Order: sequence, then structure tokens, then C-alpha cells
Amino acid sequence: MTYDKIPDFIETIFNVFKMVNKKADDQKDRRSKCISLMIYNYVVEKAKDNKIDLKNIQEQQPINLIPFFEYIAYNNIELYDFNNIEMNDVDTTQPNDLERFVLTHVYYITQHNK
Repeated sequence: MTYDKIPDFIETIFNVFKMVNKKADDQKDRRSKCISLMIYNYVVEKAKDNKIDLKNIQEQQPINLIPFFEYIAYNNIELYDFNNIEMNDVDTTQPNDLERFVLTHVYYITQHNK
């Protein structure tokens, strides 16, 4: 059984990327720009794997985070605790670790920057 709301999930993540990227550009924040590019690379790969054209994604205001939380729950993804993370906790050569790392950033950005 596969997650059947992947287009909604991709739309959510793409909108988070656009939000972070705009904020990074506006504030000339290199760290946020790097995070936005990491999110972008992740969502481009997800879109490609699922044959979704990112050009057709509508901008959301506010961003609907329900698909994000459903995806995490459906896939049993345990987010990192950035307050207690060590460098060796993440192996970026492993797709599951990389996804977990990106989605943790999305979580922290959307929940702690309100």
C-alpha cells in the first residue's frame, strides 16, 4: 500500500521551499538559503519520482501542513531533535536519513517560526 496523497505532500513541501527561499533572499541569509536548496532538491526528486510537474503547483497562503504530518505518520518517520543532534546521527548518503533530515528542517521552520 502506498501513500495516496503524495501530490498534496509535494505541494506542501514546495510551498515551504518557496517561503524559506524568499525569506533567505530578503534577509540575505546564507544558512537559510542552503536549507531552502536542500528542501528544493528533495522536493524536485520526489516530484520526479511521482511524475509531478512543479510548474503546476499553486501557491498556498497559509501553507497546508496536513499532508506533511500525514506523510510523516504514514511512513513512521521519526524527526530529529535538533537540540540534541550529533553530526554522526545523520548519514546523508542514506536516503532515509536525508529525508528525515530535510523533513525535520521543514517541521522546525513551520512550527518554530510563527
